[in-house]
Amino acid sequence: MGEQKSSARIFTRQEIDSLLSASVGQTLEQVDKAGLFVLHEGKSKVTGIAGDIIEISVLGCERDSKQEPDIVVDGVQVELKTTGLIKPKKKDSPYLFECKEPVSITAVSIPVIVKEEFETSNFWHKLAHMLWVYYWYNSPTTVKLDGYKNFPILGFQFYEFEEEDRLRLKQDWLVVRDFLIVIHRDYPSQTEREAQYPRLSHELRSQLMLIDTAPKYPNPPRFRLKRSFATIIANSYFSRKKELEKLATPITKYADIDAKCEELNKTYVGKSFAEIAESLGVSLKTRNKKGYETKNFAELVVLKMFGGKANSLNDIDDFAKIGLIAKSLPLNYKGFPKESMKMFMPDFEEWVNEESFEDSFLRDYFAENQFLFIVYQYKDKENKNPATIEFVGFKRVMITDEFIDTEVQRCWTEVRSLIKENRLTVEKKFRKDGMPIINPKSGVQKESPNFPKEAECDVFLRGSATNSSDKYKTLEINGLRMLPQEVWLSKRATLDFYLNQKL
Repeated sequence: MGEQKSSARIFTRQEIDSLLSASVGQTLEQVDKAGLFVLHEGKSKVTGIAGDIIEISVLGCERDSKQEPDIVVDGVQVELKTTGLIKPKKKDSPYLFECKEPVSITAVSIPVIVKEEFETSNFWHKLAHMLWVYYWYNSPTTVKLDGYKNFPILGFQFYEFEEEDRLRLKQDWLVVRDFLIVIHRDYPSQTEREAQYPRLSHELRSQLMLIDTAPKYPNPPRFRLKRSFATIIANSYFSRKKELEKLATPITKYADIDAKCEELNKTYVGKSFAEIAESLGVSLKTRNKKGYETKNFAELVVLKMFGGKANSLNDIDDFAKIGLIAKSLPLNYKGFPKESMKMFMPDFEEWVNEESFEDSFLRDYFAENQFLFIVYQYKDKENKNPATIEFVGFKRVMITDEFIDTEVQRCWTEVRSLIKENRLTVEKKFRKDGMPIINPKSGVQKESPNFPKEAECDVFLRGSATNSSDKYKTLEINGLRMLPQEVWLSKRATLDFYLNQKL
């Protein structure tokens, strides 16, 4: 960055450790010596209030918006990030905490970035040396200003990126910079350029591994660390439930994954699962003597192909950081999906209390993650004989902005409306002749809530349990008991993304 005059406050490492250690275990209100909660009393929301309290009340700094790190520690400029954490939404998560949202880093600064190099950029200057302070966003719903008062401070850590992550960040930054350079080259007038800037937030999404840019221009876009990546950073401080495996050959860009998939497709496409299992030394497990555990086997095969030893693709460090989720896509003998694709189990209390779709977990799941479809096909008409399962290939898939803004938002809106307006019901199922439809496993009549269904929606909800007997109805909404509900992607949408998307 060259020589700069910095207004950042100067500390020793010992001073930082002393000030922050004294705040751990206390609530944000308890450490608010500057009286920021009192200063903003009566306001429903103050952006960055937790960071202000750490920066101003705990460390005694003055807040500013300059594109330089916040403090100097032992002669090194350090960026301070105060981040809210939540408990994991998935029971099998390897983490004790997850970041509540993506972490904002710095403005994209379009006129400046086109003239920068990575090593001397404002972006890297903010990231090179960081101090993370974590607090527990201990609420299932989005809170107003007063709600922050009782959030406890969990801990802090100085953090510098590993070389593999520095390379990924550099690659991401170059994608953004070079995209803007092309716009400036091809569109000479400022009016023409401003008409192109909104493309930044959606056209690059399929290429960016660790960061994104938001909001959409003409709102000033900012660089953000993806929630999945920020979660990995946070859990380098907390003890993990289990360690993530690092691949022998790190993945620095999506093109590395695509190239590997293309290489593996050439080797294995058209082979049966039995042939692949033999060549990779993987066991074909059975399920109740009825056939292969095809979904587990498919993911295990992917891990072997990429050189991993973990039991799940999501236990691989590289994939967890970039938010790449493995999804099996079984096809029937005609080449159509055998079933819809299960995505995740939502938190309905959070869903109902979210203030906007843009800030919702449902949107975040589909927008931040990408999916590695593991595609295989049953060659017999009954779709049951495991000996006929044939590997079709891999496909990296990104859920498009258009789909998110229509189908995903439609599901989000309808579910909230049903619950908030007390229109949610649990409906008994009947045949066309009026006879009740009986579940053969439980012996009771089938029923389901009137949530969005696959027949009408490409993003819908469906119950998930061993059977539909009362003991499995563990979810209660508005006094109605039902099976745990999960978000699904329809066969129609799954097939369309698989066949037609080009990244």
